[in-house]
Amino acid sequence: MTLVFDEDDDETRPRILSNTQILAYIGRHWMREPVRFTGACVLILTAAACDLSIPWASKGLIDAVTSPARVSALAWTAWAALSALYAVQYASRSTTFRILNGLYSRIMARMVGEGFKRVQSFSTDWHSSNFAGATVRRVSRAMWGYDSASDALLLMLGPTLIVMLGLVVSFSLKWLAEGVFVAVVVGLFAIYNVTLAVKYIRPANLASNALDSRIGGALADAIGANPVVKSFGAEEREEARFDRTVQAWRVAVNDTWDRFNLVGMGQNLFVFVLQAGLTGLMVRAWSEGKAEAGDVVFAITSFVVMAGYMRNFSDITRMLQKGLDDTQDVASYMLTPPQLADKPGAPEFRGDLGEILLENVGFGYAENRRLYHDFCLRIAPGERVALVGATGSGKSTFVKLLQRLYDVDGGRIVIDGQNIAEVTQRSLRRAIAVVPQDPALFHRSIAENIGYARPDATLEEIMLAAKRARAHE
Repeated sequence: MTLVFDEDDDETRPRILSNTQILAYIGRHWMREPVRFTGACVLILTAAACDLSIPWASKGLIDAVTSPARVSALAWTAWAALSALYAVQYASRSTTFRILNGLYSRIMARMVGEGFKRVQSFSTDWHSSNFAGATVRRVSRAMWGYDSASDALLLMLGPTLIVMLGLVVSFSLKWLAEGVFVAVVVGLFAIYNVTLAVKYIRPANLASNALDSRIGGALADAIGANPVVKSFGAEEREEARFDRTVQAWRVAVNDTWDRFNLVGMGQNLFVFVLQAGLTGLMVRAWSEGKAEAGDVVFAITSFVVMAGYMRNFSDITRMLQKGLDDTQDVASYMLTPPQLADKPGAPEFRGDLGEILLENVGFGYAENRRLYHDFCLRIAPGERVALVGATGSGKSTFVKLLQRLYDVDGGRIVIDGQNIAEVTQRSLRRAIAVVPQDPALFHRSIAENIGYARPDATLEEIMLAAKRARAHE
């Protein structure tokens, strides 16, 4: 089924980052809390070391209970060692979760907060080219993407690699053929997963994520313009439009899930080959007198440990790649400099009398359509000026240029003797009162909306403003 959907082709999407770039972004968040992160890593390594030691402890217990001498003290010692390993493993994992809970929640809050701050710093032009709902979806999705990716990396992938490598070394030290066999299977298993995750799964995952963002954009677009929709009786048209978006997402996400399933089938095949091959080699070694019962138990226990990790690899692959892809939008935002940036060390704007001077200003939204060319104008303090012209002649643009929502292409704008391109944008805009043509209200109290330009305004001042605007009653 093919769905053609190009209704937001003009949207400025975040650039696609490599997995390495996204991992570097996550790593920078980890390094901002080095003590907790290091403590969690030590505990994760401790639990992995216990997993690695359990096959040896199992071998020791079997050797002790099958010894002709029947030395009970030796058997109890082996039992205690095996039990102690499990106790340390459980304690390490429980403590790891306790540490990571606080670490994750702080990083997730910081990530979404910094993502919001960066998006706020982008230009008006950027925001007008992006669906607000899609941007919201990308920013909020990133923190859960971090959660999935970090779990996959710290709690699953890291211990898996440590245990796999450790057991390969363990086998190689005593049975070279078995060690080589395990190394080959594990190596091919790793190559298979990494290659398919990047080349086969990620493209489908990014496509479904893009459509997931588009759902948020379509919802915000239609709901935000609901009065217009109702005015034209266009509910059914908007419902059909939204349904096309949802159906496009359904097809894309189905493809993503199918790819995960196919990769998982291949992973199960590797687990079967490891089980059959490793146990077969150990039975042969036993039949040739090169292995004892404890050695066979060691091999079986090692396989059980490895198989547990390998079976989880399908989930690890899914969680890691999806987590990285969910995080990539905010990681991309953090690498994108604001389109209109303050100059280093820019001073605060100092409002005085309100003299406005435009000197040879040039500006246009497109190269082939200039609104201003060598435009000069002086507005004296206290003077009232009306801009009259046809739609699209640049009246609203004039106000936007005064606020520095766009930079002029030529000339300069000076207010009270200060070039507005050389002062901080925030201080400039705070000094300019604007009554927009189309009223916009936040979903907050009426008082908060009236006092938005002056958050320190008292309730009496807010009530006075409401009376002057004839909105108090």
